[in-house]
Amino acid sequence: MNRRRYLAIRLVALIASVLWTGIAAAQAPVKWSARLARRDVMVPTRDGIKLHTEIYTPKGHTERMPIILTRSPYGVLFGRDAEGFPNGLSQYEELIKDGFIIVLQDIRGKSRSEGQFVMLRPPHDPADPKGIDESTDAYDTIDWLLKNLPNHNGKVGMMGVSYMGGRP
Repeated sequence: MNRRRYLAIRLVALIASVLWTGIAAAQAPVKWSARLARRDVMVPTRDGIKLHTEIYTPKGHTERMPIILTRSPYGVLFGRDAEGFPNGLSQYEELIKDGFIIVLQDIRGKSRSEGQFVMLRPPHDPADPKGIDESTDAYDTIDWLLKNLPNHNGKVGMMGVSYMGGRP
């Protein structure tokens, strides 16, 4: 083998090695515990039922932060990583970097939330002050967050797809 060919093969191997290392580093698991403070609470609703809620606050932010709320019938983002953080937190990566507080909640009657689950519960009678539906649970949750969560700026947004995006 001539020297030129040998050097070319070595150069290709070096480039492949650097690229492979970059790909492996990009796929390394995120250490959420270094970036987020975690709080697990049961949020009370107007009829006394408590909804399982997980709150993830970015560490190191000094300014007040907006809140993003996702309510789900599927369990708070399925599975957990080795640190006990939900596997699906990476979908909030950019919001976390921008200083959003992420709030994930199991809807009534699902996973660790109390109450009876009714898929697409019909709207309650407005004349009934104790009436409940998806919107009253969301309202009660937002009200609780604004009264009990420190370092927020008073702004709350909701996001989701499928069931989580279709109803407040």
